[in-house]
Amino acid sequence: MEPSTALDFPPFRLNLRAAQLERGDDVLALRPKAFALLHHFVQNPGKLLTKEVLLNSVWPGRIINEGGLSELIRELRKVLGDDPKFPRFIETVHGRGYRFVGPLAGPPAGTVLRSTAAPSGFSVVGRETELERLHGWFLSVAAGVRQLVFVTGEPGIGKTTLVEAFRQQLAAVAADQAPQIVHGQCIEQYGAGEAYLPVLDAVGRLARMADGAGLIATLRHHAPTWLVQMPALCATDELERLERRVLGATRERMLREMAEVLEVVTAARPLILILEDLHWSDYSTLDLLSFVAQRQEPARLMIVATFRPIEVYTRDHPLKSVKQELQMRSQCVELPLPCLTEAAVADYLETRFAAVPSVPALAQLAPVVHRRTDGHPLFMVNVADYVAALDFAGLPDSVEQSIPDSVRQMIEKQIERLSADEQRLLEVAAVAGAEFSAASVAAGLVTDDLDAIEDHCAGLVRRAQFLAGRGSTIWPDGTLAGRYGFIHALYQNVLYFRIAPGRRARLHQRIGEREEGAWGEQAPHIASELAAHFEAGQDYVRALHYLTLAGRRAARRCANREAIDLLTHGLDLLRHLPDSAARRRHELALDIALGAPLIHSRGYAAADVAKVYGRARELYAEVGETAQLFSILWGLWLYHVVRGDHPVAFDLGRQLQALERSSGVVFPWADYATGCSQFWLGRFAESRLTLEQAVANYNCESHADTVELHSQDPKVVSLLYRAWGLWIQGYPDQALDCCMAAAAWAEELAHPFTLAFAYNYCAVLRHLRREHAPAHLLAESAVQVSVEHGFPFWHAWGDMMRARTLVDLGSADVGIAALRRGLAAYETTGAGMGKTLFLALLADACVKAGQAQAGLEAVTLARAFHDITGEDAVIAELHRLEGELVLARTSTDELAVAETRAEACFLAAIGAARRQGAKSWELRATTSLARLWQAQGRKAEAHSALAAICAWFTEGFDTSDWQDALMLRDRLVH
Repeated sequence: MEPSTALDFPPFRLNLRAAQLERGDDVLALRPKAFALLHHFVQNPGKLLTKEVLLNSVWPGRIINEGGLSELIRELRKVLGDDPKFPRFIETVHGRGYRFVGPLAGPPAGTVLRSTAAPSGFSVVGRETELERLHGWFLSVAAGVRQLVFVTGEPGIGKTTLVEAFRQQLAAVAADQAPQIVHGQCIEQYGAGEAYLPVLDAVGRLARMADGAGLIATLRHHAPTWLVQMPALCATDELERLERRVLGATRERMLREMAEVLEVVTAARPLILILEDLHWSDYSTLDLLSFVAQRQEPARLMIVATFRPIEVYTRDHPLKSVKQELQMRSQCVELPLPCLTEAAVADYLETRFAAVPSVPALAQLAPVVHRRTDGHPLFMVNVADYVAALDFAGLPDSVEQSIPDSVRQMIEKQIERLSADEQRLLEVAAVAGAEFSAASVAAGLVTDDLDAIEDHCAGLVRRAQFLAGRGSTIWPDGTLAGRYGFIHALYQNVLYFRIAPGRRARLHQRIGEREEGAWGEQAPHIASELAAHFEAGQDYVRALHYLTLAGRRAARRCANREAIDLLTHGLDLLRHLPDSAARRRHELALDIALGAPLIHSRGYAAADVAKVYGRARELYAEVGETAQLFSILWGLWLYHVVRGDHPVAFDLGRQLQALERSSGVVFPWADYATGCSQFWLGRFAESRLTLEQAVANYNCESHADTVELHSQDPKVVSLLYRAWGLWIQGYPDQALDCCMAAAAWAEELAHPFTLAFAYNYCAVLRHLRREHAPAHLLAESAVQVSVEHGFPFWHAWGDMMRARTLVDLGSADVGIAALRRGLAAYETTGAGMGKTLFLALLADACVKAGQAQAGLEAVTLARAFHDITGEDAVIAELHRLEGELVLARTSTDELAVAETRAEACFLAAIGAARRQGAKSWELRATTSLARLWQAQGRKAEAHSALAAICAWFTEGFDTSDWQDALMLRDRLVH
């Protein structure tokens, strides 16, 4: 059962397996799109194919205009030696389209010979057209055009059967020609909680195949964030290295890595990835599908995904919007399955009862079955089973009278014909899950006779009743047992709800306890499954424990929406517990776990972040532990410092320091938080000492491994703020050394968030030193890391620094416009921290561009932010820039007034700098004041001021600020 693999039409041969056009022993050059077009023509000989049909049918998901189509037609005619005036192969129907008129020696390419039955016992009659379309799309895949196909229909319509028939037909071709085919399953009991579940399932299966070592190597190189999620595929020591390597991984990085893996894997052989029941999918899997479908790189990849439209549209599942967006962009196709026709029902009955010597009135039975089932495949199959059980007595009259009115009722009748032991087994299996281990069923039945359970399951599989084999599983405690799955979700659903609620809860509890014991310390790997069992078993304490673990696990996969859903569901479950200290402890653990996903998905300054950490702090006062308070205060500090609430953030930093001292726990983030806040408040000497203490307290082994929990490495960021402080205090060379040490450590850690932090802060320092080219390169690196890993906060920062260097490098107007855009993007993240610095950068750019009024407006905004937040680190520079802008804006008639105001600004800048010990700001302000005094003829005063500040410096003599001051001082002598 497979499509025709080759088609002869003298003197050419269309070889579908190799996706090439041949003539004798020669292979004719034909681009993949041209081959796909020729194949479509041959599939539809003699038919008028409009341009619209060709564009939508041959290249679904790809943009090609009519001009491109005409070019491909010309290419085909050239290769075939066809004359458009006297066509032998492709005829133009002017104003309408094209028609294939060439001779064919064999059935049309891609025609699918009908299969009588799939292994599960379902018939695939009546699906010839759908199978042919699947094969047609696969031929495009073989030519390098990726395809995403949604197979849709109501429960029992035959989605799985169709896909299985397609899979078997492709698997039947020669081994060197066959595609790789792998299957992943969404499971209702996990729903949106288990991030990437079907994809991890499929990739795991692919890695366990005969040639799986190559895939594992590919994952190791291209997708470490995915390999670390599948610990069974690597050794313990490698797993530890991988965990270190993927610290701080983001959703965007995971999407990009898997997309690249799929492209690498499909370069050697086409891959068909089958994902079933997407109506139960998690958000992250849908993000991945959308990302992969929109990639423009060639990939011999076909994703076949099934779902029930009614589940998606009535529940407003996110798949609805994903599919609509992809369809709008022509990046997916849908294959809806209708009910079968009466002729297809008759074909099925003939096939089903072909081995029966004589079936009375079979011809009259088909209309009856079609009428009662409406051609619904699952119902039809169950009716056929029912008819067979009647030994065909009284066909067809008695059948119509006795057929139940629905497929559910029919399934009930099938269940009633089973033995009592089989019924009990299947009911427990329905509680165990859509797929289950026989050991779970044994636990539910409270028996140690696993052999008997497997014998019963195997018998049902052999009779194609309810179950299908799914191989075997081994649990961490060594339990080896067969694995099985329900042929259809409706079977599981009917069996599940036959059980009384009390017994159902007890079964869930038993199964959950058995699996929990079997997995032991590895139980977090199945936390979602255990949470579902214990919740249904009304063991809410255990359910909350595993929901918390599942939420943290989702967060480690960068699946923040899934983590939020799981943890929020846990908060909802608290209502089942009495008001007690234990309940508050659970709520506290959930709130702390919820903080990080909220920060990553909604921003540091989101209201939800303040709410969850605020509630956690209230709970801590009643039932908390010291370790939890570190996380709470750190989360609150991040929220306030990024908003620019510097006095509040400083107080939180001091609380972290006090907690560190009282607990005896070394927490270098405490000194970093305090030192950072001191810096923004303009307390540079205090900040420097505090940050040096943070670096001194840092322990590589114990602290670098926990960076993921705290967003950034404390040693790197402490060194960076220390570097900034050193420059401001007048030590530009020491500042550069400190900054380079921070960057080197960040690169060694390879923690992306910390690396983006380091590149951006180093870019700022290089800019302060007026080293424009290095600043530009560092800003570019920061943007690259931020784009790659999806850091909007650092992306906006990098854009601003890159834009500012453009001004210094001669592109003032372009740079200023880009700087404004970057600042707007930064503020959309909810951030305020450093706004005075960025507005100072903008004002300074306006000085260089001659845009004095715009520069003064930037200074006014910065001063207003300073007055609200106490962000004092740049106040001296803001005073200086105001003076420069006042002078630049002034006409000759107003010069005296402007000079008076500018002098006041420069003196205010010098005063602020001296109060803060900010010698570099003082050097700049004094240089600006000396220029003004020079213009006013006050050379002696100017020289004296410059000589005093220059004499203070002991380093940085090659920096531009020092050189400018020195040259001006020397000119003032003469």
